Amino acid sequence: MTTIVVVGGTGHAGRAVVREAEARGHEVRVVSRRRPEGPLGAAHHAVDLLADDDAAVIAALAAAFDGADAVVDTSNGMAPGAQAVFTTGARRVAEAAGRAGAGRVVVLSIAAVDRSEYPYYRAHAEQERVYAAGPAPVTVVRATQFHEFLGIFFGADSRLGAWSRLGLLPYPRGCRFQTIDLRDVARALVDAAQGDDPLGVAPVPGSSGAPTATVGGPQVLAVRTMARAWRRAHGSRRVPVGVPLPGPLGEFFRAGRNLVPDAAVGTTTYDDWLAGR
Repeated sequence: MTTIVVVGGTGHAGRAVVREAEARGHEVRVVSRRRPEGPLGAAHHAVDLLADDDAAVIAALAAAFDGADAVVDTSNGMAPGAQAVFTTGARRVAEAAGRAGAGRVVVLSIAAVDRSEYPYYRAHAEQERVYAAGPAPVTVVRATQFHEFLGIFFGADSRLGAWSRLGLLPYPRGCRFQTIDLRDVARALVDAAQGDDPLGVAPVPGSSGAPTATVGGPQVLAVRTMARAWRRAHGSRRVPVGVPLPGPLGEFFRAGRNLVPDAAVGTTTYDDWLAGR
C-alpha cells in the first residue's frame, strides 16, 4: 500500500485528492495549518508552512513525511501575503521531502502558468522552479481552470456581485475556457503520486526543468455559452452581459493561452458538472 501525504489536504483541491487516494486504497496523511471541523478520515498533521521558525517547520514536515512514498502539494494562497506559500512554503516542503526520503513530490499548478504576468500566476511559476531545484524528485501537474472558477463571475456573491443585484449575469468578454472537473484533476495527481502518467499524459520537461504534464477539460467553450448554461442550470432570470477583464489575467484569457486542446483528457463537461450540483 502506498503512503501519500497531501499538503493543503483540507482545501478544495486537497480534499478531492484525499478522497481519490483513499478510494484507491492508499494510506493518506494530511498536512494543513489547522485541523478542519468535522470528520477528516486521514491522519492530520498541523503545520503552518509560513511560520517564523524555518527549521521547526521543516522538521515538522519531515516528521509528517516520514515513510511516505509521495507528497502531493495542493496548497494555495490567493491573497498577496499568502502567496509566500508558493516560495517559502514550497522550499520547506521540498527540503522536508528530501530529508524524509519521500519517493516523489507532485505539485498542482496551472496550464501555461509561465506565460502570464498576473502576480498569482507568476508566484505559481516560481513554485515550480523552487521544486525543480529541490532535493526530491518532482512531477508538476498543470491543469486548466476548474469548473468552479467561473463562479467568481457568475455567483451572486462573487466579486461582481453588484451586477447580479442589477439582474445581470456578468462574464469576461472575449474569453474562452476549457474548464476541468476537480475529480479529474485529483485522478491526475494521484496517478502521478503512484508514478503513473497523469490521466495518460506523459510528463515532459517544463519551463522549470521539472517533468510536467498538462491536463485540460474535455471542451473549449465561449464563456458566454457557459454563462447561459449556468443560467439554465440555476433557473436564473439574470441577463448575461459581457464585461471587460482588465490587466494581465484578462489579456491571458483573451489570447487563449489558458487553452490546451491537445490535452483534453478530462471526462466531465461543464454541463455535466452543472447537472450534478
